[in-house]
Amino acid sequence: MQNNHPRHKILVIDDTPANISILNETLKEQYDVFFATCGSEGLKVAAALLPDLILLDVMMPGMDGFQVCRRLKENGATARIPVIFVTAMVSQEEERGLECGAIDYLTKPISPPVVAIRVRNHLELTRRSRMLEALSEELARKNRQLQQLARMDGLTGLANRRYLDETLDAEVRRAQRCGTPLSLILCDIDFFKRYNDRYGHQAGDDALRQIGKLLTRLFQRGSDFPCRYGGEEFAVILPETEPDQAAHLAELLRRAMCQEALPHDCSEVADCVTLSLGVVTAPAAEGRTAQWFLGQADALLYRSKNEGRNRVSAVSFDP
Repeated sequence: MQNNHPRHKILVIDDTPANISILNETLKEQYDVFFATCGSEGLKVAAALLPDLILLDVMMPGMDGFQVCRRLKENGATARIPVIFVTAMVSQEEERGLECGAIDYLTKPISPPVVAIRVRNHLELTRRSRMLEALSEELARKNRQLQQLARMDGLTGLANRRYLDETLDAEVRRAQRCGTPLSLILCDIDFFKRYNDRYGHQAGDDALRQIGKLLTRLFQRGSDFPCRYGGEEFAVILPETEPDQAAHLAELLRRAMCQEALPHDCSEVADCVTLSLGVVTAPAAEGRTAQWFLGQADALLYRSKNEGRNRVSAVSFDP
């Protein structure tokens, strides 16, 4: 059966033709073998070829094997290529070579069976190590996805209440450090229970999705943070946003919802789905926590409800 896997590439850096010949005869049946006869040439070939393993002679004129190994490990492109030193003086050089980044030694005179086994074993170790790294990276990516999903509302695609709490707390702290205003919009669908009773929960879910799309379309600054607060309630965190601008954006949202013209013949304020909104703007002074902002916006939302719905109630606070 033909093996379709690419053959491993072995680079031999050695200035002795006899050593090159022995290593080539030993390895050529199983691997693609490349050669360099001095350290500087070996560095160039390694950078261009990116072999799977390097067999490196220690004693070479000009640049010796230790210098070559250090240069390989200093180059990001070649740093992870395993290096096996080939030398006749293991006892004196082993510690120095391992400190340079080599993974093993082969002793001279070269024993072809030992070379074949060592090369095979180190390539297999490298393969398994890289497989584990790939699996770890995939696991980390999946964990990041799970963390992201845990922060998102599955119905609307917006951030969920948990993510809102985390973000609002962080934005309050940032506003305290920077001395900038922070605005928060809280909105609620008017007569949503009646809407569900009249049109069914599937239509109710569709209405919630439509509001999610509307919020995503209207609030596009990088710092804007629309989210589903819970049930039929939504919130938008607006960092560094002055009172007039926050109230204006809330009014744009209210009007845009009316323009969507989702029929609602059980509403007492319009023949379509409408929103009531509360907007609070304040510097994040001491005592004005995330819960304080939520409480103020919620009170303003219910003021809109009590004053007839389909309206915006906004208040700003001094430092």
